[in-house]
Amino acid sequence: MATASILIVDDHPLFSDGFTHMARSLRPAWSLRSAASAAAAMDALRAASPSLAIVDVGLPGDDGFALLRTIATGWPGLPVILISGRDDEAVRVRARASGAAGFIAKTATPEAIMGMVETVLHGGLAFSAGENTGAMPVLTTRQAEVLALLAEGHANKEIRYRLGIAERTVRAHLTELFHLLGANSRMQAVIRGRELGLIE
Repeated sequence: MATASILIVDDHPLFSDGFTHMARSLRPAWSLRSAASAAAAMDALRAASPSLAIVDVGLPGDDGFALLRTIATGWPGLPVILISGRDDEAVRVRARASGAAGFIAKTATPEAIMGMVETVLHGGLAFSAGENTGAMPVLTTRQAEVLALLAEGHANKEIRYRLGIAERTVRAHLTELFHLLGANSRMQAVIRGRELGLIE
């Protein structure tokens, strides 16, 4: 994509300024704006909707995941890439399960970062290397929702009503979750999900 408008949401000026400098050097046709908090990001989005938002996981106040949910509700067509100072596999998995279009570790090379951003701008998904390595499960958005409700102590019937799906579908999701998480019970699934950072 030759031109793109990108909103960078990060409370560390060093990264925002560095990304802006890097993008202007490598992708001069891109237009960049920055915000240092979720609240500032909302103001920027109301003023003008960008092509893409790049959101730091560790924002002050509402974190990157909370902002991701807000954007998904208010700007459902806007792709969001979550970024983190650490190449954290658990955060990468959670980002994908939460509906992010990508996850980028700030430690990635400039060329890799630019490449992943371009992938998302073209409608693809970009999760930096390692997303499918080791024992880290990759959950679908629905599986993540079921797991979150499970962690809140909801029974199958309550999960069914909250998600608007059949109870047999809830059971199917639970069976798959148990398999992915290596769990034999609801409690084990919740414990494993918390260990992996998939739920809070």
